[in-house]
Amino acid sequence: MKIKCLLVMPGKEVQKLKIPASLKFIKAFIGENLLKIKVNENTIIYANQDASNDEFNRIYQGSIIFGTFIVVSIKNNKRISMKRRDLRRYTNMFKLSKHQRKIEKYKDEFLEEYYVSQRTMKEKNREYNKKYLFKDVA
Repeated sequence: MKIKCLLVMPGKEVQKLKIPASLKFIKAFIGENLLKIKVNENTIIYANQDASNDEFNRIYQGSIIFGTFIVVSIKNNKRISMKRRDLRRYTNMFKLSKHQRKIEKYKDEFLEEYYVSQRTMKEKNREYNKKYLFKDVA
């Protein structure tokens, strides 16, 4: 059985899509390690938990969703087609124009924080190496 859902890819507009309702297909399409984000009692977002940190996509509830994700309706823990009202609602919610400016801002902040943490880790490793590794050699 095929269901209507929304496909949201980084840097592109939201697309309506008909896919098989099986979790196996969703895993093949998005990625093996799925992250399930419950939007409300009858809508769920399937995203790739292993998505690259440079694939900024959209912001949802103050968090960045990385990589491609799918928005699907659920009923009794089964994936079902989205209603026309829900398709419009989530298409509007994840519109690229609404998120692009915020994503750029978060990207700059995130990357700056990421590189600072990388630098501090390298410094800690360097100090550890000086303190313990060279001590063993001497």
